[in-house]
Amino acid sequence: MSRRLVLIGIVLGVILVIGLLIPFINKSRLQANRLVSQNNLKQIALFAFYHSNPDPRRPPTDLPLSIPTGTVVLPGVPPENRLSWALALMPGVDQQKNPVERVLQQVDPNQPWLAEANQQASRIRMPVFLCPEQTPRVPADAPAITCYVGIAGLGPDAATLQLLDGRPTPTRAGAFRYEAITPFERITDGLSQTLLFSETATEPGPWLRGGPATVRGLDDSPTAPPPIGPNGQFGGFFPTGVNMAFCDGSVRFFTRQTSPGVLFNLATIAGGDQEPIPGD
Repeated sequence: MSRRLVLIGIVLGVILVIGLLIPFINKSRLQANRLVSQNNLKQIALFAFYHSNPDPRRPPTDLPLSIPTGTVVLPGVPPENRLSWALALMPGVDQQKNPVERVLQQVDPNQPWLAEANQQASRIRMPVFLCPEQTPRVPADAPAITCYVGIAGLGPDAATLQLLDGRPTPTRAGAFRYEAITPFERITDGLSQTLLFSETATEPGPWLRGGPATVRGLDDSPTAPPPIGPNGQFGGFFPTGVNMAFCDGSVRFFTRQTSPGVLFNLATIAGGDQEPIPGD
């Protein structure tokens, strides 16, 4: 009888220890995955100026430092049928962890998204574009997705706004636009005060596809969902908030309590608002 009681005590003790460890393990996993996602964002943000040619197989030109175009521009082709900014960033991502060479061998930057070569290339999974926490699964024969999107400013049409020489920057304009680069000199709010990329679990699109799949403006309309949260415009991977990257390559974590107005100010390149940035 005493031996049975000892065994029961040991089993109960093991169960208790496991019960105490599970929350710690889950918290540690979340923190580790959050750091991986931050590193992914930092990597693509730091190399966002590798825009010099839509085709990264060519040598760079002497264009000024700038944010690349949100799409590989093809005249007459709508943004959603072009390739995305991701192609211009290929030279800057870790080629030991990402099949960059395989992508560049298959992709044809002179053809639209629907071209067969680009459809084949789009199925290649790129870990640098994926948040490791609750990564959405897609079939092997479907285009691989991105968990990170470029920030276009405010409003669904923000990515179409033009920066005309000699004219004021549109107040809703953000870092990414479909048709042209955004020179650093036009980001008058400061590179460290302007959003460039964000995590999003909301309608994640193919990493190689242009348009809203990879570039989005923040919806600041009264009926819009909150910017951050499980059902919001951004975030959805981590329960308390979202990782966002800035034009200077820095990455910050914004909690769900962050005021929407703060994010709206940070989404534009020349809004004149330079308040202290919350987050950690």
